[in-house]
Amino acid sequence: MPTTNEPPQLGTDQNVSAHLLDLSNKIEQLIVSHKELAETMTKMKEAIYHPDEGIYSRIRELERATIKDGDVRMAKVEETIASVKKIQWMVISVTVTAIMAVIFKMFSA
Repeated sequence: MPTTNEPPQLGTDQNVSAHLLDLSNKIEQLIVSHKELAETMTKMKEAIYHPDEGIYSRIRELERATIKDGDVRMAKVEETIASVKKIQWMVISVTVTAIMAVIFKMFSA
């Protein structure tokens, strides 16, 4: 079999047959791979969307368990407040440090 992509020479029925056989084998491999992929996708879809044991049903149950009287919202608000407090303390400490540096510079000069 030639390794280049040149068209087969006239009168080379064996060469054409070999190429067709190779093409047929590759198509069969593609079909098998496609079937395996389809099975895998079906299993994944079932694992995600199954009404009793799927991922979405588990998430829905967790949401129902955690959202009681706005607990989740309050937790988010508390996280935001904590973040803002950290930023405020950083700004205050930087400001105090800058003021102290200016004061020390004035007295040392």
